[in-house]
Amino acid sequence: MIYWHVFQYHLVEKDTGSNVSIKGAICDWYIEVYIKMSVAGQKLDQEISWTRTQGQAVSFSCKDNDQCATYVFWYQKKDGEPFTLILDIRKGNCAVDARYNHPQKDDFSAMRNNNCDLKIQLVKVSHSATYYCACYRSGVLVFGSGTKLYVTDNNSVQKPKVTVYPASKPEPNRKTTLLCLARDMFPDLVKISWKMVDENGQTVEVPKAEREELEQREEGRTTSMIIIDKDKTYRNKYSCSVEHEGGPQDVNIPEEEPTEASPTTMASPTTLQVTNDSLKSICSLNLASLVYTVMIVKSMVYCYGLSFLLHYRNMGCRPKTCRQIH
Repeated sequence: MIYWHVFQYHLVEKDTGSNVSIKGAICDWYIEVYIKMSVAGQKLDQEISWTRTQGQAVSFSCKDNDQCATYVFWYQKKDGEPFTLILDIRKGNCAVDARYNHPQKDDFSAMRNNNCDLKIQLVKVSHSATYYCACYRSGVLVFGSGTKLYVTDNNSVQKPKVTVYPASKPEPNRKTTLLCLARDMFPDLVKISWKMVDENGQTVEVPKAEREELEQREEGRTTSMIIIDKDKTYRNKYSCSVEHEGGPQDVNIPEEEPTEASPTTMASPTTLQVTNDSLKSICSLNLASLVYTVMIVKSMVYCYGLSFLLHYRNMGCRPKTCRQIH
């Protein structure tokens, strides 16, 4: 279970020796897979990103933590490096425990508010990373979605240009595809969700049971595609909701022509351009789905292999085959 490995990670972080690197590698793999595969209801909500210049202050919130136990843990994840535990903050009085030997622990503090946010008073380039909160709910360690900190020369945040495409022609199984594209933004991190107007006139998120969803992230663009029953597109009005550091955007799915929401005035794409972009995005998403499945299978094999080696190392090996693991 991931929770036991994370608990081990808390314990071994102060130790030395080869066990730390092996257990740390397994823990990182479990944490990343867990965060990616968790459903929204099992995650703590966090901002997508913050953009700051050196010397500015920044704070990170861990929302919806009312059901958390006494402490909220904060992790730092730099590109190409493992998760590192920075500190934990006691709910209520915002007391900080920084005994985890993080190299930048003196740069972090707690900001007193309803959530006891994590704060960096003076941002440095070395603080560029993604920050995850975590807490225990009913004995289970739950992670946040993560907030990425960008440290740049200026605070030029650019909202995405959002383009949505009308429903495709229904397949023989009466399914149809809706496509939403967010591009040309900075930072290039967005959260895309799908909403609809139900029979009572209320705007709600499209139920997971009623859709198949696939998302692809590329440099400077994110594409989301959902497959739903064609009959539902006649009864319900659908929209693509894009959350970004520059602000949210909700764009309704048109019946025929594509609709684009842009911070600046732009000419509408032609029908030929829409068709090519749509086909390219759908093909890319199908390929991404296949690659993602292969990566999951390879990761599972890697995990089982490491677990097997650790098991036999702890239980002892036969003299002829035993070899020290570093």
